[in-house]
Amino acid sequence: MDDGLIQWRPNIGPNRRMKLDAIATVMVVLKGPSLSIETAVIGDAQGGVTLLSLPAMEVIDKFAVEGGVVRSMCTVSSSESSFLAATQSGQVWMVGANVPQRGIKLLTHDGPITSMRLHENMIYIQSGWTRASYSMDGAQANCFDGMKPFHEKAQQRANRRAKIMEAEQRKTTLPQPLMLDLPVVA
Repeated sequence: MDDGLIQWRPNIGPNRRMKLDAIATVMVVLKGPSLSIETAVIGDAQGGVTLLSLPAMEVIDKFAVEGGVVRSMCTVSSSESSFLAATQSGQVWMVGANVPQRGIKLLTHDGPITSMRLHENMIYIQSGWTRASYSMDGAQANCFDGMKPFHEKAQQRANRRAKIMEAEQRKTTLPQPLMLDLPVVA
């Protein structure tokens, strides 16, 4: 909800509510050994990451990251409770109870991160039209700017417009040609 309230509505059993410190912006839910959803990891608008047990809605742990609003999250591995949290300012943090100082900044991307995933120790980031991949030590492996074709097309359109304008300008500065092939009526 827009006031920080979250609600768990199970198919069977009572609804449960809890109010977070800030508005929730992203959520990841995890299945437990019983293959039912047992944990929710929630990022908020003030840079907080909260772990909740489900369905009890009890706070397991809280973490804080710098960089503003938490925009994207993913798990580091299924066997441990570490998470990657990406922020509005482009920072990627690893948070967890077993992480030194409970949170480490891994990297800073150029722009807000809209989605992120971790696969074979590579962090794949989507930031608007830009896709990038980073290693866990923060080194950028590659980057694809999806806006580049649009910029190239815009430049081509600008060049065509300039040629048309130049041709129109030339037409107005030249004297009008005589039309000798029309019959003259006296």
